[in-house]
Amino acid sequence: MEKAIGVRLPQKLLRQVEKLGAEEREDRSTIIRKLLMLGYLEFMKKKAAEDYLAGKITFSEAARRAGLTLWEMQQYLIGKGFTSSYSIKDLERELKSMVLYSKNAKR
Repeated sequence: MEKAIGVRLPQKLLRQVEKLGAEEREDRSTIIRKLLMLGYLEFMKKKAAEDYLAGKITFSEAARRAGLTLWEMQQYLIGKGFTSSYSIKDLERELKSMVLYSKNAKR
């Protein structure tokens, strides 16, 4: 259910919204809703990434909160300049562990 709300916008921003509405052939309310949703989604990605990097939440929780897949969350972090300390040796250890687990599970 949608609910109408009143929002005060600076005149300059309102002119930009109206210009965008004309370009997109959308009414002002529709443009504002789209911009609000885009801003909200970007804010949630940023907040989830910050909480993950601060050690407050797990990587999978960050992806869930951001509304992204694990792969998309990884790409988002990389796009923001994050570099992982995860090494080739870490990967090799995990692969060995998975192989051992797989062999034991077949028994």
